[in-house]
Amino acid sequence: MKVTRVLHISVNVPGTLDETKRFYADVLGLNEADRPDLGVAGAWEWIDGSAQLHLIDCEPGSAEHINPAGPHFCVGVDDLEATVAELDARGIEHVRIGEGKSSQVWIRDPAGNVIEFQHDA
Repeated sequence: MKVTRVLHISVNVPGTLDETKRFYADVLGLNEADRPDLGVAGAWEWIDGSAQLHLIDCEPGSAEHINPAGPHFCVGVDDLEATVAELDARGIEHVRIGEGKSSQVWIRDPAGNVIEFQHDA
């Protein structure tokens, strides 16, 4: 697996989405990015035009399971299928959503932190 760069960082902001968006715009100077309807409220903010901060308006959920809607960071990889094959070979549990170039894969590190992998076009 070859990690290419950080794509986004995702944090939960239950009940404070508008206030948190204003904070990141006013204090850090971030600009809002387009975001598809994902079935849960949220906002994506640009960090330097190449990475994003994802604000998710829901509770993070249990740390016992891989939760794609919970706090995580996302890295790009040069070959997502090879990454999944390596995770399988290592016996690392993962959650996969989507297919092809829009596929996303999440794992947990030994401390329980969630990491997302996406193909870096």
